[in-house]
Amino acid sequence: MAMYTIDSAQVSASAARVGQRSAEIRSQVEALMADLLALEGSWTGVAQAGFQACITDWRATQAQVEASLDAIGLRMGEAAAVYEEAEARSASLFAG
Repeated sequence: MAMYTIDSAQVSASAARVGQRSAEIRSQVEALMADLLALEGSWTGVAQAGFQACITDWRATQAQVEASLDAIGLRMGEAAAVYEEAEARSASLFAG
């Protein structure tokens, strides 16, 4: 038999913090990218082309990071709701 103890409010709060941190990360990355992309107009040659390849790789990685963070936050929020509902339903079984 499975046994667990969980504070669904704490899980829900953590899910919200994941969302907040994810937004902060997005904002910081956007600022960094703006700085890096400002180099485009003043840089030519083979090194610049290599730099562009790095930027392309980074964008793919960043998209994956963002998707993962979004999924973590969503699943944590859903888990909190499921645990909260299960507790409420269990409590209602013993309500007078």
